[in-house]
Amino acid sequence: MSKKVLMAVANYYTSPFQVGSHHYARAFEKLGYEVLFISNPISPIHKIFANSNELKERERIYKKGGESAGSIFYYVPRSLFTPQNKPFLSSNFVLNNWQNFTCPNLLNFIKERGFGEVDILWFDSPLFGFLLDTITYKKSILRIADYSKGFNAVSDTQFKAEINIANKVDAVIYTAKNLKEKYDQIKDKSKMKYVPNGIDLDFFKAADRSLPQELEDIPEPRVIYVGAIHDWFDVDLVYYCAKNLPNYSFIIIGPEQKDLSLLKKLKNIHILGSIPYAKIPAFLYNSQVGIIPFNVKDYPDLVNSINPLKMYEYLACGLKVVSVEWEQIKDMSDIIYLVNTKDEFCNAIKYSHGKEYDLQKLSWFCILKFFLKGIGIYVD
Repeated sequence: MSKKVLMAVANYYTSPFQVGSHHYARAFEKLGYEVLFISNPISPIHKIFANSNELKERERIYKKGGESAGSIFYYVPRSLFTPQNKPFLSSNFVLNNWQNFTCPNLLNFIKERGFGEVDILWFDSPLFGFLLDTITYKKSILRIADYSKGFNAVSDTQFKAEINIANKVDAVIYTAKNLKEKYDQIKDKSKMKYVPNGIDLDFFKAADRSLPQELEDIPEPRVIYVGAIHDWFDVDLVYYCAKNLPNYSFIIIGPEQKDLSLLKKLKNIHILGSIPYAKIPAFLYNSQVGIIPFNVKDYPDLVNSINPLKMYEYLACGLKVVSVEWEQIKDMSDIIYLVNTKDEFCNAIKYSHGKEYDLQKLSWFCILKFFLKGIGIYVD
């Protein structure tokens, strides 16, 4: 009988943002698990707020009834309404009942896929707490990758639901050291395990390294940012550096979720939008410096609780890394260049240095094996 893990997560499987749970799904697959990857639901209301390419992709997955990638089956449920940080949609009623208005019924779908009984029930989204009472499991795990209260999209109702899940599951893993103290509402601290982010080494080793067509007319040296372009992305900092380093090409990859009109005024800034994750290594391998320009001053609670996955991805592709300094990454100061002012950031881009780093210990596969053994789950 095969081992099974049901993953209830925020981001859909084919998202351009490949975050921790995506990589853990593939690590579970390597360990011989069948994976059912259920992401946050969509509803007709979504089109009112953002009829984006991302929403169209989620609708496509829903209409196909889910898709397979090896031993991973991923699905996006559709409900009449879904929890959001907006009037009515942030209510307890919506949070606790959205699954009852899915078509097809989500619980029936899960059971028909053969995941009514699983070895591991995995959460990174607060929307799926009902699964603890409706699915039979041997171990349950919540992964906390950010301080969710720092996101405008997360309602107080969702934060309380996350705490409720945390107090019920067998283990809570968190990626930034200060998250344990921030989540003081979690009663049993002994079940909280610090498990930092990692990388899929095999993915980067096997990736295409040829020059992407999008970079053919963009000269070196190339300074690249890959990831979320949200409130904490420091537009002013990037503009300042690009303006003062006119011979450097700045490449920004990620969906525009913030006004970037200031950056579009400079000819040496190239905003490429979303790029499929499978193609990202080629952009990194053909750049020289990877940057993390986060606004720590205005978003201290959020940024200080980030263990940036992009930092490891940059390093995996041999880039020099320049980042604004915050508490979580201070212990990387001998590997990456940490700065506190705009001028320091510019100088670091020009003179950034680093050294070879043993990335093997940051492999998702190794991290997962170590963690599962730590909570009493046998792995080969």
